[in-house]
Amino acid sequence: MRMKTIKLFALSLMVMAFAACDTIPEDEYLLIDDSGPSFQGTGHRVLLEEFTGVKCNNCPAAAQTAKALQNIYGKENLILLSIHAGNLATTDAKHPKAFNTSEGTELFNFFQLFGVPVGFVNRLDFNDGTVIKGEGDWGNIVANELTRQPVASIEIIEDSYNSGNMELTISGNVVLDSGATVTSNSYLCVYLAENGIVSPQTMGDKSVNENYVHNHTFRGSFTGTYGAPIDLSSGSASFTESVTLPSDAVKENCEVIAFVYDRDSYEILQVNRLEI
Repeated sequence: MRMKTIKLFALSLMVMAFAACDTIPEDEYLLIDDSGPSFQGTGHRVLLEEFTGVKCNNCPAAAQTAKALQNIYGKENLILLSIHAGNLATTDAKHPKAFNTSEGTELFNFFQLFGVPVGFVNRLDFNDGTVIKGEGDWGNIVANELTRQPVASIEIIEDSYNSGNMELTISGNVVLDSGATVTSNSYLCVYLAENGIVSPQTMGDKSVNENYVHNHTFRGSFTGTYGAPIDLSSGSASFTESVTLPSDAVKENCEVIAFVYDRDSYEILQVNRLEI
């Protein structure tokens, strides 16, 4: 318990530092020991969607905030997704590659985002008009959300991969926990993300790091931007979905993120991920 308290205190200091400064040199980022989280979750997972861009100088620090949180809680409890969208997610001479997607742009516009970095934590508070969370708020909200009891579990497996046309097929099941109920307007989203992409990124001091490693990068959706209805009235449902990977993607670096959410409130009810 003492180790957890120390880690949470270190995280609080880091979040306050990030919130107080416009830019932080890369060599001054606070790194949390990632030898293994001591946190034991309830089974209710959290999806932190960070909106970012290759020309955003404050985004690398926000990514470090998200990573530090994941180091504390474990990637099995806190799942990260970096969505490149907006004016700072476009190419130029110094940034020959951007990772904006049609789905990411649609989310950016639908949720009326005005800049990056910002994030969603399980897309909470949409109906209150406060779904957009600054990085200084992520820590407390994630910690709170991880105390909740799960309403469902999600299993994902890789069915097949065609290396010729780069088509990936996955399947899975959503099972409600005993006694749990969900809205009749539940939707399933299945997203594709990629890790380990080396490509230029503007840093906190406005320099461009040509060897920056982009992780948890949103590359597209199996199910469209908003997913598809899923009927859980019987207590469970199965799904099978396919997607064609981007031509420059490395399959071994990709992961599948599946989540069920309430289409009325947009709140994510459960999420899981699969490294493929």
